[in-house]
Amino acid sequence: MTTAAPSKTTTKAVVRRPTCKHCGTRFRTTSATAIYCTRQCKERAAANKKRTARLAKATNSAFLYHLAYECERAGTLQILTGHTVDSLVALHDAYKLKLKANQYGQTKGFEISHVIPVQGHAFIGLYHAENLVVAPTHFNRAHDTKHHGGGLSISRSSLVSKHAVAKGAPRKQTVERIIAFLGSDVVAEVVKVAKIQSTQRHALTSWLQDHLEPTVPEHRDYLDSLDGMTTQALRALKATLEGKEGSGPFVVKTTTYTASDVFLLELERHSTYRPELANVVSILRKRVAPFTSHHLSRINLNAQEQQAVFDLLHGQPVEAIQNVLDEYIARHTCVMDHGERIPAYAPIVFAVPSKQTATPVIPVAQASVRVLARLMGFAESLDDSVPDVVPVMPRVRQEVVIDPLPWER
Repeated sequence: MTTAAPSKTTTKAVVRRPTCKHCGTRFRTTSATAIYCTRQCKERAAANKKRTARLAKATNSAFLYHLAYECERAGTLQILTGHTVDSLVALHDAYKLKLKANQYGQTKGFEISHVIPVQGHAFIGLYHAENLVVAPTHFNRAHDTKHHGGGLSISRSSLVSKHAVAKGAPRKQTVERIIAFLGSDVVAEVVKVAKIQSTQRHALTSWLQDHLEPTVPEHRDYLDSLDGMTTQALRALKATLEGKEGSGPFVVKTTTYTASDVFLLELERHSTYRPELANVVSILRKRVAPFTSHHLSRINLNAQEQQAVFDLLHGQPVEAIQNVLDEYIARHTCVMDHGERIPAYAPIVFAVPSKQTATPVIPVAQASVRVLARLMGFAESLDDSVPDVVPVMPRVRQEVVIDPLPWER
């Protein structure tokens, strides 16, 4: 008896017609989990998710809050006119330099100064890296609203009322307006490139932004430095503000920057906008090298030279400070192998005795003439008859006075 083979049963796939989560189009699929109609829609949805997360970071970042403060100070969003991803990244770099120079809020020695001032009359300075200089506070305050040339600005007549920012406007609202003004795609890309903030810091940063008061100078410094702080430093600051016992004082490890350090960094940064500044950087670096060891290779500008570099960064032409550069070069010339300057030698003089009680100092030439005259008188006497007593050449007492050499001082 023959046994019949079992028949194969075919299960028909269930066809679904879900709506694409990205484009909203209904599509046919046999997958039980598919939510996108095409791979392209899936990739675009993933990109949008990342973009949304980056915009959330920007909304809570100290950098955007800093821009909001500057827009409020200027009274308009239009100080951010013309920004691109690259220019915003450059602005963020200048912002970070100010934070580092101020040791993340521990000092107030440096400020961001404008080449073309915000409070000008016909023009208003843009908040671009090319129009900003990180400089010592006292230089910036003394500079006030002067303008030597260069920089970026827009005409006050071009300001639009819809972009105005009122004093005391909610800071978070101003941040949202800035994102709309610059473009959400641009801001999201800046967050990605500049790495403005990380996900795990959102809660801490948001809390601090809600509890730090911008009108309090110390809090203002903390708000400006939030973006550059480590997560541990943010936690320590939050604990200090809450007054928790055992939290200890708020301390952030920093690197000390001198005014000369910051000026040199700013000269290098601005040389990308003004190529002639590269020559100044070269002079400063080349002349200082023989005076310092490799681990202490720092430029030390005096007060006059710092003022000259400050003016140069604020639009003065290189020719206007040429005399200061010449003096700097002269000050750093004439060096020994170990970096010690050799002062100019004074003329060597001889002390020759005289009838006076005090021994006068006689120049070398005059002393030589007197000695030569006595020698010639002795030579002429050799033609005379030999005397009973042999003449003796008079003894001339000479005392040499020489300045001590630098290493003998």
